[in-house]
Amino acid sequence: MFDKKKVFLVFWIFLFLGIFMISSWASEIQITDILGREVSVPREINRILAVGCSLREVLSFDVADKIVGIEYREKAKTDEKGAPQGSDLSYMLAFPELYELPVVNVGVGGSEFNHEMIIQLNPDIIFYGVSDIRNVDDLQNKTRIPVITVYYNAIGTPKQDEMFYQSLRVIGKALDREVRAEELIDMIESYIYDIGNRTSSIPDEQIKTAYIAGRAFFGSQGITGTDPQWPPFNWTNVRNVAHELSEMSSGVNIDKEALIAWDPEAIFISPVSPSIIENELKSSPYKELNAVKGNRVYYILPFCWYSYNKENAIVDAYYVGKILYPELFQDIDLDKKGVEIFSKFYGVGGEKAYYAIKDRFNAFRQE
Repeated sequence: MFDKKKVFLVFWIFLFLGIFMISSWASEIQITDILGREVSVPREINRILAVGCSLREVLSFDVADKIVGIEYREKAKTDEKGAPQGSDLSYMLAFPELYELPVVNVGVGGSEFNHEMIIQLNPDIIFYGVSDIRNVDDLQNKTRIPVITVYYNAIGTPKQDEMFYQSLRVIGKALDREVRAEELIDMIESYIYDIGNRTSSIPDEQIKTAYIAGRAFFGSQGITGTDPQWPPFNWTNVRNVAHELSEMSSGVNIDKEALIAWDPEAIFISPVSPSIIENELKSSPYKELNAVKGNRVYYILPFCWYSYNKENAIVDAYYVGKILYPELFQDIDLDKKGVEIFSKFYGVGGEKAYYAIKDRFNAFRQE
């Protein structure tokens, strides 16, 4: 016998399920993060936490007003020597109001998350620069907040650049700012093209050799800390004397005998530990290097310091070009270019951040 009550009940069940599914679709989106995890995140994001050195990139999406917390090393000042702090970081200098936000780490150097604090801050999403999926799952499980992994490592080689661009697109999709992600990628590529186009026709015998000293990794380093694929050298067609040590931009330590044998025409110093390097350059065997004797030692902004400062690297590249190929970069006013680059990354706070970070590290000077 036809049961109208059952039909009516089934109808309302399916109607309810349909409305629920449509509501869920409208309120959440699926994101595939940089580790390949599928994560459901709210379609509307009003509260953001970015950890694992990921705040730098997130802030370039003009969301400073949505940030709810910072990491220990992003505090304006910390009690540790030879380690990053917020006053060393361009993105924090561009948005100094963020210094006042709660810190979400505990332990020595902020080595662990304060899960209770994160839950209290109630972010809609957490961006996390990390490579170990176990750490991601642990943070998500303990906070019950969706966690999106992003790329937080170096750029400078095609493979690394592509990983970074993919990460920007992930952030853009999660924040509903995909157009901004493409703007950032196009902007970076345009600078790389401009720098490379100026130097691409240099004959092999006229290509300069150089060395980057003091490149930080796991903390500050002395003169033997370097990067075989330091982006500014790659972009400016400068022969990195350490280039055979790795096919990726990464921090390595070399034997001092290797540097003496290479005897580069110029040395550029990442100034996170200048006193150490300055003392080394005054002593044997480094003081016998032709670059040292010829006063061809230069200070730049740190590329690697609390992960990787892409804006610093681009300005550094223009400085390297002006030093080693002055006739090809004579139209570049470095400060104007620096302000332009920082402003494209961080908006109106970019100009102040550029001059502050330049002064902080006493950059773009000759030893």
